[in-house]
Formats: sequence, C-alpha cells, structure tokens
Amino acid sequence: MSDAFARGVVLFNRRAYFESHEVWEEIWQVADERDKKFLGALIQIAAALHLRFQRGGGRGTRNLLVQALTTLEDFRPRHYGIDVDALYKELADYAERVEEKKGKEAGWLDRWLAPRIRLV
Repeated sequence: MSDAFARGVVLFNRRAYFESHEVWEEIWQVADERDKKFLGALIQIAAALHLRFQRGGGRGTRNLLVQALTTLEDFRPRHYGIDVDALYKELADYAERVEEKKGKEAGWLDRWLAPRIRLV
C-alpha cells in the first residue's frame, strides 16, 4: 500500500470524504486496470458519502453505493490491505439505511453509522 493510498484511507476514516476522493483519484490516474477498478469503487463511496453529508443526497448517494458494491464483489475478501468483506457489509447496510430514509436529511446517527475502511 502506497503512502498516498494510506493517506486516503486515513482521510476517509476521519470522514473527510472529499479529500480522500481527491487523493485516490490522483492514484487512479496512473494505476493499472485492475487497481483502477478497485480505486474507482472507493472513489464512488467517498463521493456518495460526501454527497450525503454535504448536500443531503438520497437517491444519488444510494446509486453510487450500489455501483461500488457491485464492483467490490470482485475484490472480496481482501485487496490492497483492506478488509473488503467488512467494508462490503457495512456499505450494504448503509445503502439500505439511505434507501429507508428516502430523502430525509442525514443526521448525527447517519454520520456515526457511515462505513469505515478496516485494514488487515
């Protein structure tokens, strides 16, 4: 795992979603195709959560999360030092929560329950 990638993970786990997205996008630009696919999923997750908490996104957030889930299936159980199984489960649960709230603004509990990236 590169230092830049690790910095993106730290930013994501600190809920600095836009900033983690920016870091991973720089890596994505020079990555090989398989890594681009994985990084693309992380970028989608970060974008979805930024949208959720900064703009109150509902449907757009859920759509990005579902797209990321579809991509992450190919990288289970672990990839790039990340416990993809754990991320997948948290993400699936969170996407369901967003769907249930249909357009309601994200509150403190939503932020607390947002997925985290766990390293292995």
